[in-house]
Amino acid sequence: EKLQLKDEPEKDFYQKRLYKGEDLSIYVVSTETWKNDFNNLGFDEFVYMFHGEALIKPKDGKAQLFHSGDYFFAPKGYTGEWEIRAGNNLHYELSVITTKRADSTMKSKGTGHKLFEKAVLSGAQIDLNKNGTYKSVLKKGVELTITLRAERPADYTIAPANDMLVQLLSGQVTTETVKGEQDTFYSKDFFVIPKDFEGKWVSNGHGLVKYLTVEKTVLE
Repeated sequence: EKLQLKDEPEKDFYQKRLYKGEDLSIYVVSTETWKNDFNNLGFDEFVYMFHGEALIKPKDGKAQLFHSGDYFFAPKGYTGEWEIRAGNNLHYELSVITTKRADSTMKSKGTGHKLFEKAVLSGAQIDLNKNGTYKSVLKKGVELTITLRAERPADYTIAPANDMLVQLLSGQVTTETVKGEQDTFYSKDFFVIPKDFEGKWVSNGHGLVKYLTVEKTVLE
């Protein structure tokens, strides 16, 4: 759906909400080439770039350029420029934020965006523990936590306390509700395990199943 921006009504801007849960809201956002100035960005955001580039110039810190296929984190409290480059086409991205905002006085650490590097996501450094699992928190903001996880193919029961967006990096996952309803996901798929889901998680892969998760941060 094309939306009219209050401050820039002439701009081509599109947004579709894919999911709204108690904890997470997930969108596809698309826009023409544009440049905006942000003063104290009001939320943490996890972004996966499908098309285009994003040039980020924080007020304090180094400029960064993100490309199609990149995953990155935008911190609550960010101040600086954010330029979208799409040429004569439309940029588009997957955007994940929390459904409810954290206290407005809280800011995530760091002034710039964080790229989740392909060298880390490749999994070459993964060393499973004695239980056959791996967990590494890549970024913990005041609202969102992004984690790289891996496991040997396994079959177990899950009942998450929070919404969880999963991006399967390698392998296959089948979920089954207590009512027997099944869904199967494959490498590169994005899917959501809703808060209070009850059922089974069955993972299969060539020795290793690897995935990213995005969840609401649990503040200590």
